[in-house]
Amino acid sequence: MAKKKISLYIEDTEIKLLESHGSKIDKWASFTLEPSLVRDGVILDENRVAEAIKELMHLNKISEKKVTVGLSGLNSIFRITSLPELPTKLLPEAIINEASRIIPMPLEEVYLSHQVISIGQGEIRLFLAAYPRSSTDTLMRTLAKAGLKTSVIELAPIALARCVDAPKAIIINSWLSNLDIVILNERLPQVVRSISLSGDEMSNEDKVSAIIEEFNRTVSFYNSNRKDNPLNTSVPVFACGDLIKDEALWQAFNLNLMDYNISSITPPVESPEAFIPCEYMVNIGLAIKDILPKGDGTNYSVIGFNALPEAYLPPSFSWYRILVPVVTVSAIGGLIYFWLVIQNIGTDTARLDSETAVLSAQITQLQSQLVPLRTSIAEQKALIEPLPEQIAQIETEIAATENLTGIFDQTSAVLEESLEAINLDFPETYNLQPEGVFVSKITSQGDSFSIEGIATTENGVYDYARALRESERFTAVSVNNIIETVSASEEDEEVVQYNFEITVH
Repeated sequence: MAKKKISLYIEDTEIKLLESHGSKIDKWASFTLEPSLVRDGVILDENRVAEAIKELMHLNKISEKKVTVGLSGLNSIFRITSLPELPTKLLPEAIINEASRIIPMPLEEVYLSHQVISIGQGEIRLFLAAYPRSSTDTLMRTLAKAGLKTSVIELAPIALARCVDAPKAIIINSWLSNLDIVILNERLPQVVRSISLSGDEMSNEDKVSAIIEEFNRTVSFYNSNRKDNPLNTSVPVFACGDLIKDEALWQAFNLNLMDYNISSITPPVESPEAFIPCEYMVNIGLAIKDILPKGDGTNYSVIGFNALPEAYLPPSFSWYRILVPVVTVSAIGGLIYFWLVIQNIGTDTARLDSETAVLSAQITQLQSQLVPLRTSIAEQKALIEPLPEQIAQIETEIAATENLTGIFDQTSAVLEESLEAINLDFPETYNLQPEGVFVSKITSQGDSFSIEGIATTENGVYDYARALRESERFTAVSVNNIIETVSASEEDEEVVQYNFEITVH
């Protein structure tokens, strides 16, 4: 019989709870949170949210303390990457080195989790996730204050991806001010995008416009990196959240994506008629983790790593801690036994001294000859003992050198690819300049670059940013600053101009 599982997901406005046995839903409930307790997936008041969790559990008569928890995907990074095939003991360090290269944020500010997708042909293929330490630590402290034990944490977009059985699909989950978009292909979440929709009181029209804009941007980003196998309108789009629950929002969304085949997600669970799956899709994804069918004929996502940081993992069972005392006691007992045997031998030897005087003299002579031999053996043993450790260290250094060689080769290839992208991006930034806007400087910053220039009007700067944003080449455009300056012309007239800086991803 399947075990009972309690899944918990804390959103900005409510806490959602689900009790299940295998794929059967038994209980579900939500608890509305007061404004400002949680914002953009980050718990701001641990004590009050913990009390809300306890009240929700009490009201629904759930005494189980072990829970599976969903973590918001906001401010998280997801990447599929490859490493040269190397020994298992070197993999953690190699993953950290790779993460420092491809994750656009300081590693000390995030937790890293990964899952090996495949090993073969000289490489290891990985799914890598980086998610904020601060919001994760806050969540763990809140759950502890609520008296709960967390066995599994999973990022919400990864749980969502598990609810769809399709070889290639786009998943959209919208709930109030948060939006998740996942592009699935080859049973992998190839692109994951989680954002906060600005504005607490957005109209349906504004919300649909924002969702469509992010949808188009995500598809364009995917296609720009996979020109050999791009998405088209034949790819099914699955939706959940308030897009399904709100009929007006659903109609407006369908109207804006008429060319696509859009439907609601039908998760692989059994549930009572009163249950509304679209409201609890993240919880459902958490509930069916590790119980989905595998093999040919299924297309469920294969990604299912536990994102619970190592610092919060329960201490593992150790035979060492049990065996050491047992072996110690046995050794002491053996020593006592041998001591008693020696004592008996000594007694017998004393009794027979008179009969074995000649033999004793010979033994004494032999023992004096053994002393230098024993000293020599001890010296040789002292020289030999550190050799295995030195050999292991040299092997590790050789493997690390081979790993660095592969990483350097890969880095060189990535740099060449980046330079090619820059050569295409920079002309586009000049071609899109509207009248009255003059670009003076472009600075590359890893996955992004900044544009500095002068405009004759402030609106000209925003027109330029809008033109960059509407091009299909860039995923994100933000205006960092606009500074108005006044100078005198040759005719002593005041000339107003606007210095600006724009960041483009």
